[in-house]
Amino acid sequence: MVNFVLGYSDSSITAVYSGGTWRNNLDTSMLNRELLTAAAKTVDLTELILDITLTDTKDIQVLGICNHNITTSGSYQWQCFSDAGRTVKVYDSGVIIPYNYDKSILHHTTCDTLDTSISNAYWRLIINDTNGDGFIKLGRLFIGQRFTTECNMDYGLKHEIDTSNTIIEKSTVGIESVIQNVRLRGALFTNKHISYAMGEIYYKMQLELGIAESILYEFDPENKANGIHTFLGRNKTINALDYPLYNLNDIGFVLTEVV
Repeated sequence: MVNFVLGYSDSSITAVYSGGTWRNNLDTSMLNRELLTAAAKTVDLTELILDITLTDTKDIQVLGICNHNITTSGSYQWQCFSDAGRTVKVYDSGVIIPYNYDKSILHHTTCDTLDTSISNAYWRLIINDTNGDGFIKLGRLFIGQRFTTECNMDYGLKHEIDTSNTIIEKSTVGIESVIQNVRLRGALFTNKHISYAMGEIYYKMQLELGIAESILYEFDPENKANGIHTFLGRNKTINALDYPLYNLNDIGFVLTEVV
């Protein structure tokens, strides 16, 4: 199997946003929400320059745009600055064309990782697009730390669609009544023979996140065509560490998508 990236400890929820022209009640306050369903929407497709000031700075290595409508005709660009006036640039992602997949998937999500961590508070996101919606949509952003391992996923990776909240009932005469609810993505996989130090990082990450806090999951970061499996999720369960060999860990992941 292939490598993966988890983003955690998201600083975007408490960030201060400025820039852009937004629709009534669908402004940047939507970006301070944990959930994705209510999204911020601009009034038109004019270039969006969104300044982001983090109030909780960490070692940032994962950047995400969740529940967006940026098509392959558009682009986005992340920048980071060392000053509040945003004159001294310390990071620039360059222009990125998002991978666009079938709209039957609930939330289009991007994930980009930095080679080295940045702890500066002053960020900017630039978006251009010519999509058919006539506006730019952002469910929320993700600006957080990174967890990955040197070992690939073990065999047994499972990407699933959770349909358990869809209800089909049949009357006594055989007529079906269907309540079709949201279909959520999920991922289940393991890493074997992780070092003790890496296992401790994973353990502390789970202590921080529990099953309520968000995780940005990217499958196969070297192949963006697998972007259909990139989603904002949560731990579905908390997994204990196993010790099959001295000073080495087996760790498991069970994630489910946030709506």
